[in-house]
Amino acid sequence: MPVIALLAPKVKDTEEQICVLSDIEAIPQNILSFIQQRVPTFKLKHSMMAGKKYYANTCPKCRVLYGDFFLHAEPGAPFFPTDEEDAKLLYIKEIPISKTVSMNAGLNSGLGKMILSNANRI
Repeated sequence: MPVIALLAPKVKDTEEQICVLSDIEAIPQNILSFIQQRVPTFKLKHSMMAGKKYYANTCPKCRVLYGDFFLHAEPGAPFFPTDEEDAKLLYIKEIPISKTVSMNAGLNSGLGKMILSNANRI
């Protein structure tokens, strides 16, 4: 199942850290369109566990939400690599953005640099 996460190389008040975004509640339409053209299963869904709606990866067959907790929160999870070798298993596609973007999302700092430095660019 294809899954995606967003990296933000510049986030206000994070001391220049590259952040991995999760629990995205609001996303600009141009960015959402870019993502959904490549991964149409990234959708706004209600999570029973989180108790709210957020943009999440869903199963292409049954449309069940694959929660961000399981993708981001545990060491060794797809977007929580424990070393450079884990990060090399990921792929990055840059979204062309020419101006500052505002999103309502959770931030995971500390792993973005490792992912950005080691993931395969497509």
